Amino acid sequence: MIRIKDLSLSYTPEEKVLNSINCTLLKGKIYGIAGMSGAGKSSLLKIIGGFINQSSGKVFLDGKELPFASQRLIPGHPSIALVPQDFKLDLYHTCIENIRESILNWEPTKRERRIQTLMRLFNLTGIQNTKANVLSGGEQQRLALARALAPKPDWLLLDEPFSHLDSRLRIKLTNIIQKLMTVEEIGVILVSHDAQDMLGSCDLMAFLRKGILSGFEDPFKRYLSLKNMSEASWFGIVNSVKIGDTRYRFRPNFFELSTSGLSLTLTKQYFNGTTFIHYFYTENDEEVVLFYPSVLPEKIVINLKNALEIK
Repeated sequence: MIRIKDLSLSYTPEEKVLNSINCTLLKGKIYGIAGMSGAGKSSLLKIIGGFINQSSGKVFLDGKELPFASQRLIPGHPSIALVPQDFKLDLYHTCIENIRESILNWEPTKRERRIQTLMRLFNLTGIQNTKANVLSGGEQQRLALARALAPKPDWLLLDEPFSHLDSRLRIKLTNIIQKLMTVEEIGVILVSHDAQDMLGSCDLMAFLRKGILSGFEDPFKRYLSLKNMSEASWFGIVNSVKIGDTRYRFRPNFFELSTSGLSLTLTKQYFNGTTFIHYFYTENDEEVVLFYPSVLPEKIVINLKNALEIK
């Protein structure tokens, strides 16, 4: 268990990067933290991982207070592995050498068995003798994960883990992380500027905005919650239309065709490889975007589902 108590970080007296953060995180779950670039996500991971000092507050691991980074002879904590955005690989060493370096103190037979297991798991066997500097961004990312996991940490911290991967590899990487979390009984904290990445990746997620961390909630519940427009827009398009004296917000895929309700006129549509994206206008000349598995007619009427009324 990781517990963070009253954690703050300031680089100047006027601006707090992190402002009195409190949360308790349990192993066996994947926690996601979304926020804009510069919101302090990477700094939070580095404090938890023991690589930079907080200005105030404490971090506890299984009930024991962790020392500040400056109080350790070697930065970091043995039970917490951090994979930063730049991966921090030894670029002129091979894949095998990169992983081996993180567990040099292991008994040789056990060490080599662990290396080969991770090579297979992260699909690195075919490039095991390739130097890291000639790998693609996705290959470097997989290698960085394998290297971080080699010592069997209790916690894995991931800084923008999907930034170098296409959608197919994102799904594969998520499956690997979820499997590792169960098999090796670890906890995972990942941060990203793209909240949509977290919908299928995290058990719980929170937002970091202006130094303040929101509570952790189920990602799908956050997707359906449209009260806070700033947070809702992180998950994609939110339609806002006025019907009578009331304004409604709803997601593009939460509607049903009907004979009575909101009348719409189509202006354009395209297929994105998964669904058809339609652009409609209401009688009040407000744009509405709808997702549908087939092409919709030029004139339709819809009823809204899971809409939020804004009085």
